[in-house]
Amino acid sequence: MGLVTAVMAQPADDVRILSLDDCLTTALANNLPLQRAGNNALIARATKMQAMANFLPDLNARWNYNLLFGTFWDNIAAKQVTEQYGSNPNINSSLLLFNGFANHHLLKATQYSYAASLHEMDNVRLSTKSSVMTAYLSVIMDKENLKISERRLELLEAQLTREVKRESVGVGNMETVYRFRSQVANERLNLVNSRNQLQSDLLQLIQLLQMDVDKSYDIEPFEIDERDLLTNELTYSELLSACMAYSPALQGALATKEAAYFQYKRRRSARYPSINFYGQYGSRYSSQGAANPYKGFVVEKAPYMSQMDYNNYKYVELSVSIPLFTQLRTQTGIQTAKLQLENAELDVKQATLAMTNTVQKLYLDLISAQQAYRTARENMESMEQSYHFMKTRFETGNTDFYTFLESLNNKNQAEMQLVNARYSIVFRKKILDLYRNM
Repeated sequence: MGLVTAVMAQPADDVRILSLDDCLTTALANNLPLQRAGNNALIARATKMQAMANFLPDLNARWNYNLLFGTFWDNIAAKQVTEQYGSNPNINSSLLLFNGFANHHLLKATQYSYAASLHEMDNVRLSTKSSVMTAYLSVIMDKENLKISERRLELLEAQLTREVKRESVGVGNMETVYRFRSQVANERLNLVNSRNQLQSDLLQLIQLLQMDVDKSYDIEPFEIDERDLLTNELTYSELLSACMAYSPALQGALATKEAAYFQYKRRRSARYPSINFYGQYGSRYSSQGAANPYKGFVVEKAPYMSQMDYNNYKYVELSVSIPLFTQLRTQTGIQTAKLQLENAELDVKQATLAMTNTVQKLYLDLISAQQAYRTARENMESMEQSYHFMKTRFETGNTDFYTFLESLNNKNQAEMQLVNARYSIVFRKKILDLYRNM
């Protein structure tokens, strides 16, 4: 048994029931974009740590062994030779003392980039939850519409049975029987279509959760408190302010803009001189021997470790590098960074506009759904009364089949409108709560 039969008549043990919380938790756990965003955040954190480490000196150890051929002067043996086996082991370290505060600006940029990556993770979570809620709502409403269709079919079948009995005893007519049979057949087709739509939307939800589609699922009934449907905690202005304050997309864009600003300052730092300190401690070895500093003469074939003692040295250097001409690399880098900063500022405006439009749309949809709910509730009461009145008249022969069918259609339409309005209110409130981090 698979997903296709998930909401049909199956043993309860064969179907996994999913609540809204189950769907949200599963979607976040299996979401590939969220995992990718998490990896990007780890990369941004590593980059920030590297920017912090740039303030520290480096330390390197080197050992080599070389072979030289030809005629050259051996400084270690203090003579001209034609070949030499040599070695120059050393330990060295360098420290950047000043580079126009480029390292400081880089550290600030990476800190803001890391913050932006965390906001991106929150934005993916928000988008995923919103998508899951929308898909979950579709399944809920499909199930409610299916119930309405099933009740309609039961009612029409009951009426068909009644008309068949009436015709069999000579108080009815076959025309009415045929009409009811036609409506029952049509409603059975509608019922099949409703079930197919439910299966399609349920499959979409399961795919969104990235769960095994070969298994059977159903969703838990969603309880609605009718008292909360027409109440709003915040005005539009308050809601917009709360959403703006939380919006991961907007906060991420602001952090990215700050990162671009400090990258721009770092590029400008390339115009300044840089000051470096360098130190090295090492020694040298030559196969031709080396001078013994303690006795004042060259020791032929002096051992390796003895030469390490004879020839050790210490070296320090303080250097200043002034950029005079860099083939326009510095100016190009500054111009590029400035344009990237301008683009980041545009992204902030775009994120602000997008958040404003989203909240406006959700809030307007919520208000519209509440208005539709008020009207649908009143309409439902009227259509219910009208239907029962027409049903009684039809059964007593005081109205025709089409008038009865019209009243039934109006009642069913009113039921669907009420269900849609009810769930639209609930889920729009939930999505708005997501956007303000509630």
